[in-house]
Amino acid sequence: MSSSIIFIFILVIFFISNSSNYAQSLYQQILSMVDSVSTENLTNHIQWLEEPGGENSRVNFTAGNDSASVYIKNEFDKISGLTTVEFDTFYIPSANPPLNLKPMVNVVATLEGTANPNMYFVIGAHLDCSASRMGQSIWNSQWSTITAPGADDNATGIAAILEIARILADPANYFDHAVTLKFIAFGAEELGPAYSGSHHGSRHYAKYAKENNHNVLGMVSIDMIGYNPSFDYQSIVSNNASVSFAEQFIHANDIFSIDLILEGPPFPYGTYSDHDTFWDEGYPAVLFIENGPPWNSNQYYSANPYYHKSTDTYETLNMDLVTKVTKLNLAAFAAFSGPLTDVAETENTIPEEFSLSQNYPNPFNPTTKISFTVQSYTHPSIPSRAMPVGRQEGRERSDRGVLVTLKVYDILGNEIDVLVEEQKSPGTYEVEFSGRGLTSGVYFYRLTAGDFSITKQMMLVK
Repeated sequence: MSSSIIFIFILVIFFISNSSNYAQSLYQQILSMVDSVSTENLTNHIQWLEEPGGENSRVNFTAGNDSASVYIKNEFDKISGLTTVEFDTFYIPSANPPLNLKPMVNVVATLEGTANPNMYFVIGAHLDCSASRMGQSIWNSQWSTITAPGADDNATGIAAILEIARILADPANYFDHAVTLKFIAFGAEELGPAYSGSHHGSRHYAKYAKENNHNVLGMVSIDMIGYNPSFDYQSIVSNNASVSFAEQFIHANDIFSIDLILEGPPFPYGTYSDHDTFWDEGYPAVLFIENGPPWNSNQYYSANPYYHKSTDTYETLNMDLVTKVTKLNLAAFAAFSGPLTDVAETENTIPEEFSLSQNYPNPFNPTTKISFTVQSYTHPSIPSRAMPVGRQEGRERSDRGVLVTLKVYDILGNEIDVLVEEQKSPGTYEVEFSGRGLTSGVYFYRLTAGDFSITKQMMLVK
């Protein structure tokens, strides 16, 4: 599938001053979720992961690494709205025996999509850490016992995905996730003296996804997002095939006023995190990192002196920065995989009588089908002496039908097509919409039947 599917950024609708009430409501719902990101929650996760289970590191093949995996799974398990939480087991054959036989894990939490569950985004961060910059001889001889809190690298990323999952999966937020989201804490990202290679967990997952024809729409790796004592600055690392994906986070930062300092294209290129294994399999992917790379400086960033050292502690972090990066990713993925349920629009309707289904397929090229249901309608102009329970005075049931309109609009609110505009008796109907002659993008379709009205969105991908 063309990577453009994830580059059609629905957030632009929220920045238009004359956008519909529906779009404004969606915008407010995303803002509400963004505002609910808790710096306290992020802090608690980071501080626990500094000393997982009372251990002094999360280096691979240590007890602290095992404890961290269990902690992350337990935290995901607390989020009742998630569909599944599971360990994805893999091995590192190059590890020194008997470590080559020790199972390693990715922790995978799934929020299944309601319309297209087989399409999904990956929001990832690695759970292990390193102390390689303490000196090669020290690292090689003391890797299993050395103090390695890994607060920035990468407890910050793990804290971010836990917090994003908590909010998006909360039923109280009415997040209608059309496509699936997978929150993955990847194991064995770092290099280590006891084995060769790196990015083992993400490579295992990405290869499996490709081999099994998974429709991964895009992947983000959140890795080292917390060190910067002076600026709330963040780099986005991308390859050429993922530039449009990366640009959508720039738009989200502006539209939702996250207030991060972000630089647009040309984006830096680098293979120093789990995003690169998804590149290897042909999937779009980007990396969020405090600078690309963190051993360099620029006008907004001084090279991090702490990562991969025993001094990579919570006290060195800019928690405002961690919070803002978390907010940005939450806002972007809410938009990528939405729409949100529009509570304000549906609360005064009669949902048991009328319904509008998500178009299928979605995304589509060039045609898609839309189904809707019309049942008995309550006519406001005809008084009724025998009112059913819960009906408004002066209304009665009728099977004479109702005027139904189904129209398609572009993101500017321009009417594109009228699919239905006629009296409809109770029943289920299906119509086809053709995107021939239209450009790739997000379109809205709106059903109106009497005093019932509902809007949904669809993606045309060419």
